[in-house]
Amino acid sequence: MEQIFSTGQIAKMLGVQRHRIEYAIANGHLPEARFRFLDKRCFDAEDVNKIGEYFGIQVDAMPHLDGGEGS
Repeated sequence: MEQIFSTGQIAKMLGVQRHRIEYAIANGHLPEARFRFLDKRCFDAEDVNKIGEYFGIQVDAMPHLDGGEGS
């Protein structure tokens, strides 16, 4: 099953303030989330990688994204 992440969860994982992610999306630097749930942005692991790359953060080694236990 594919994991989905909120903007706040991604911000916490990457150590970036949530409003910086929202600002980058609003200004077209990052794509809008492909799906929403209860009008909240929902991101998948591929989106998290793109957001991490934008902020210069290596995401590949994060255990949250490998689909394993404890995610």
